Amino acid sequence: MKISNTSEQIIEILSNEWPLTTKQIHHRLKRSYGINISYQAVHKHIKEMIKEKILSKNGAELSIAYSWIKNLSNYAKKLELSLEKTNSKDGSTMIVFDSLVDCGKFLINEFMGNESGKYGNPKKKDCVCVWNHAWPIIGASQEEHKKMKKMFSGTVHWNICAHNTFLDKVTSKYVAKLGKKVALNKKFSMNTDTFVEGDYILQAHFPKELKQDMKKLYTKVKNEKDFDMQKMFEFGSKKYGIKIAVFKNKELADSLREEAKKIYEESQKEKNKRK
Repeated sequence: MKISNTSEQIIEILSNEWPLTTKQIHHRLKRSYGINISYQAVHKHIKEMIKEKILSKNGAELSIAYSWIKNLSNYAKKLELSLEKTNSKDGSTMIVFDSLVDCGKFLINEFMGNESGKYGNPKKKDCVCVWNHAWPIIGASQEEHKKMKKMFSGTVHWNICAHNTFLDKVTSKYVAKLGKKVALNKKFSMNTDTFVEGDYILQAHFPKELKQDMKKLYTKVKNEKDFDMQKMFEFGSKKYGIKIAVFKNKELADSLREEAKKIYEESQKEKNKRK
């Protein structure tokens, strides 16, 4: 069975809270993802997922099937070994993600704020986020939002965005509320979306189609009336094939930190002058 976006969302909901009834899942899909989907459509998805042994049913209550989780775990281990084998001699890693949502989840759960993980930042060095356009915060679970709040408030995060569209402001305002120090409409020496955690640097290389779709969407949505959560989620979930490069370079990481800090502080001075 090819996992659809709706099925992925159902799995995510049940991975955070279980067991749930079909009615409860339908409610959470509409509330958390802003999806305009009928109860009948959700029921059909769930019926197919039970048939494919992705979900198990006990009376009216649904959970993710243990056998499916086990198979997924085995697949993840094989993938991890495969990635380790493809690491280059300089320690860099190249990973390909389907969508922006997948990239965002990797950032939240694996790359940033994970002190004990592979990409650690035990000294709590300032972190950096450089965006061409601010990535939409969609598809993240409640637990992932809590993680973002913890990491942004616990360590200084310099966030520089090259543009200042309505959608850039929406995301930037949200992450600023969580604790990031945001500067909009500012150019950075890196043209690629770049993130710094400790001495590690992550760069997201967008394919041409994604860049074009992003520019079109961010230009089109000028205010709240133009904003459509369903279209945003479809954009964030669309499969583009995004290449992520991760490498360790202390000198470059320190340089990017200093540059981001300087840009942010200059933007604050400009704001104060305009007051």
